[in-house]
Amino acid sequence: MTLKRYHPVVIFLYFAAVLLVTMLVQHPVIAGISFFFAVLLKWRVVGVVKTLKSLWHLLPMLAIITCINALVNDSGMTVLFTIGRRSFSLEALLYGLVAGLTLLAVILWFSSYSDLMENGRFLAMLGRRLPVISMMVSMIFRYIPDTLQHGREIDMSQRALLGSDDRHRKTKVARAIRLVSILMAWSMENAIETADSMRAKGYQAQCRRPYARVRWTLRDVMSLLLIVLLSVLAVIGVAMGGAAFLFYPEWFIPARALAGGRLYILAGAFVALGGLPFLLDVEQWLRDFASHRRRPSSCKISPFVAAMLPCCGSASQRQQLP
Repeated sequence: MTLKRYHPVVIFLYFAAVLLVTMLVQHPVIAGISFFFAVLLKWRVVGVVKTLKSLWHLLPMLAIITCINALVNDSGMTVLFTIGRRSFSLEALLYGLVAGLTLLAVILWFSSYSDLMENGRFLAMLGRRLPVISMMVSMIFRYIPDTLQHGREIDMSQRALLGSDDRHRKTKVARAIRLVSILMAWSMENAIETADSMRAKGYQAQCRRPYARVRWTLRDVMSLLLIVLLSVLAVIGVAMGGAAFLFYPEWFIPARALAGGRLYILAGAFVALGGLPFLLDVEQWLRDFASHRRRPSSCKISPFVAAMLPCCGSASQRQQLP
C-alpha cells in the first residue's frame, strides 16, 4: 500500500478528513461513497479473505440497525406495509440504512487506520509535542489486541488444566469470571511495569528523540496539499447546502442542494478524497514502470561468469574459455 510509505501526518490527516465528512454529513450519497471506499481500502490493505470476514460480521449489524429504526420509528408518509396498528415506512428504513452504513464505514475506516498507522509512527508524529497523550493513545491501540491474545492463552491453559466441560452454565460462568479476574490483574501489572520502564528510560525528558525516523519529502507535501484542497472543497459543498437531505415526513432532495451543482461538488470532492489512496497506487505504479523502461533491457555478462552459470553458459562458450 503506497499510502503507508507517506509521512504519518499525511496518513493521519487523510483519515481525519474522511471520518469527519462521513460522520458529520447525514446523506445517502455520502454514506454510500464512504462505505464503498472503506471496503475497497480494507481489501487493499488486508486482502480479500479478511475483508469478507469483516463484512460477514458487520452486515448483520447493518440489518439490525435498519430493522430496529423501522420498528421504533413510525414517521414517514410512504407506508410499505402495516402489521396490526404498526406501520412501516420507507423513510424509516432509509434513515436506518443510512445510519447503519455510516457506522459500518466509520468502523472500517478506523480498522484500516490501525493497519496503516503503526504505534512508532504515531509516537514520531506527536511524541515531542504531546508525549503523554500520544503514549496513552498508542498504549490503548496496543492494549486491545494484546488483551485478546492473552485472554485466548489463559482460556487454552484453563481448558488444558481443568478440562473443557461446557455442559453446565455454572461452569461457564465460573470460568469466565476467573478469566476476567486474571486479565484484570495482568493488565494492571503490565501497565505498572510499562510506566516504570518508560520512566527508567527517560521518556519524560525533553531531549529524547522518536524511535521512527520520518522526514518530509516533496511527495508528502504535495499529497498533504491535495488532501487539504479536497477537504476544503467538501466543506464548501456542505456550507453551500449541498448536503441538504430530508428524511421526514417524505424523503427528497431540496432544491438548494442541486442549485449550482452543490451536491455534485460535495460528492465529487468526497469521491476524489476517498479514492486518493488508489490514485497514489496508480501514480507509484506509473513511476515504477517509467523507471523500469529507462533501465537497459539487457545486461552484458562476462563470458567467465556465463560459463559458470548452467542457464547462461553453453558448451561452446565453456570451450572457448582459457
